[in-house]
Amino acid sequence: MIENLEKKLIDVKKFSSELPLFDSEIRKSCLNILSSKLLSNSSKIIEINSEELKNASKNGIENHVIQRMKITENTISRMVTSLENVSNLDDTVSELINTNIRDNGLLVNKVRVPLGVLGVIFESRPNVVVEIASLAIKSGNGLVMRGGSDCIKTNLALFKLVSEAMKEAGLPEKSMYFLDFTDRKAVDMILSMDKYIDLLIPRGSSSLVNLVNEKAKMPSITGGVGVCHTFVDSAIDVDLALSVLDNAKTQNTSVCNALDTIIIHHDSLDIVNPLFDLFLEKKVEIRADKFSFEKYENKSKIKLAKDSDFGEEFLDLVVSIKTVQNIDEAISHIDTFGSKHSEAIISTDKKQAKYFLDRVDASAVFHNTSTRFNDGFELGLGAEVAVSTDKLHARGPMGINDLMTYKWVVTGEGQLRS
Repeated sequence: MIENLEKKLIDVKKFSSELPLFDSEIRKSCLNILSSKLLSNSSKIIEINSEELKNASKNGIENHVIQRMKITENTISRMVTSLENVSNLDDTVSELINTNIRDNGLLVNKVRVPLGVLGVIFESRPNVVVEIASLAIKSGNGLVMRGGSDCIKTNLALFKLVSEAMKEAGLPEKSMYFLDFTDRKAVDMILSMDKYIDLLIPRGSSSLVNLVNEKAKMPSITGGVGVCHTFVDSAIDVDLALSVLDNAKTQNTSVCNALDTIIIHHDSLDIVNPLFDLFLEKKVEIRADKFSFEKYENKSKIKLAKDSDFGEEFLDLVVSIKTVQNIDEAISHIDTFGSKHSEAIISTDKKQAKYFLDRVDASAVFHNTSTRFNDGFELGLGAEVAVSTDKLHARGPMGINDLMTYKWVVTGEGQLRS
């Protein structure tokens, strides 16, 4: 198994070089075949996944991790929709970005090309097998994936469908490989294989991201860890604010773009009572700073926040509350405790909102809407391979073009440099 890993990666590197040569319709056909296979095998996938969920529960895996592991009919439906969206996106493999004819007659073209081989190490979420594979297929990249041990059977079942779809469409299935064993030594091996992998993308906990940043010999993407804030300004529509905050916190707590800390302008503290009532109704644990704590009428049901409650990615029904005197104090708090992932402002003052959006340093910023929209599917990319908090070479949800680079193609008729 682990001793054959390098041989598998040699194959992936070799066959991935063929992918850009295939017609765009073949890539599209592959995704359509995969979509059909997902639908026809949905019951089997859910059955395999259910067994793994039971084992995870018995083994004491945390609830937010189990929620990430879960595959339902809705998950399958979302994957199918994602595949359709990716399939219908413009094919940009070998796209001419720009062209220029020099004074000496040289034709200089800048052409978009795949990165080569993507390496993805992820935890918990089996649905990313299909999402990442679809983006790799559409962008003409080879792919090596390693998932967590708790979901190995679900992951392999989904990847089997990917391989079958590639074979039926006429694409080289050996250009993609999913590690079918869970030896932890494999991660260290992958991180050292810059000879075969062009970009490494971790999706999971901060410990995984830090491991990749420290040990990867190839370029890697930082992302997946989201300490997300929403600032409630002094001028607000209260109903809109309650609705947005509710969605950002409770719609799905186990994801990186879920709300962790609400920052409230001192002049808007009247929102505390309806907001806390709403959150308590939905079983959200509230950790309030002294100002918001004192404002709430039912103090016995909330907790006084500790310093450690700020800068924390909860991934659960937990929220911290911070009160500020002005927008600059809110931005300073975000600069100190944020992870440059998703930050939002709720305000009816467009000038204040623009100031916030311009000043805050994050991969995505939002005005009067939920941080939950920092997602490739929701932002029109079809799917995402990750949400990058880097500034080079990609930032935010990474779609097809973020998995590509370019090369210069220069054509002459015997010109010589003088």
